[in-house]
Amino acid sequence: MLRAVIVDDEQPICDDIEYLLEAHPDISVVAKFQQSQQALAYLQQNPCELLFLDIKMPGMSGLEFAECLATLKLNPMIIFVTAYEEYALPAFETAAVAYLTKPLGQARLTKALKKVRSLFALTEHNEPSLAAPAAGPHYGPISVQKGGALIPVQQRDILLAYVKDKLVFLHTKEGDYQLSITLSELAEMLDPDIFLRVHRQYIVNIGAVAKVIPWFHGSYVLNLNDGAGTEIPVSRKHIPEVRQKLGIK
Repeated sequence: MLRAVIVDDEQPICDDIEYLLEAHPDISVVAKFQQSQQALAYLQQNPCELLFLDIKMPGMSGLEFAECLATLKLNPMIIFVTAYEEYALPAFETAAVAYLTKPLGQARLTKALKKVRSLFALTEHNEPSLAAPAAGPHYGPISVQKGGALIPVQQRDILLAYVKDKLVFLHTKEGDYQLSITLSELAEMLDPDIFLRVHRQYIVNIGAVAKVIPWFHGSYVLNLNDGAGTEIPVSRKHIPEVRQKLGIK
């Protein structure tokens, strides 16, 4: 079974590709995304064998997305699905195995998947299969947008994740970066040995805590060693876990 992820900023296109893939029982659609950053965050934690990728998308193009995957050493077979024929040449400078124009039909999809199966059969005996059981969860970098590019931020460099005005940010010594996922989604991507949810609006790097200040009603305020002395409240719900993780008796 080959796991497939679909990335296109138009939901109907994602649905159409998934519908056409129902005729191919050896292909399983495991996720669909309309936002590149969400898709990239997912793929860092959930590698797949096959990626259906649009080219012209807001924020980051499919070509830039493919280059970022290569930088992160993520190598799914890529099938570009686009309305623009003129990007075929640069597309094949990436890891693309096929370039299909919209509207997508079953005949062209079947031909592309035949090539995918042949390539996969050649490589699966020479490289560890992505379908093999993982030894354990892997918590990789979190990619953020900066100056039109994607920058992988190592988890050890993240001091704090927080919500402000309904937006999610990463706080590092180099600056703060906005994400396009929820705090709960981010929490699933973060290493629980390093990070601790202390409030509905805050996730803290345990190693960044400089002081634990007792507060009202048995709660605490965490003071971070981020150079700014940032203070983070601990909600009553999270007090037991904070006490345990930080060794408070």
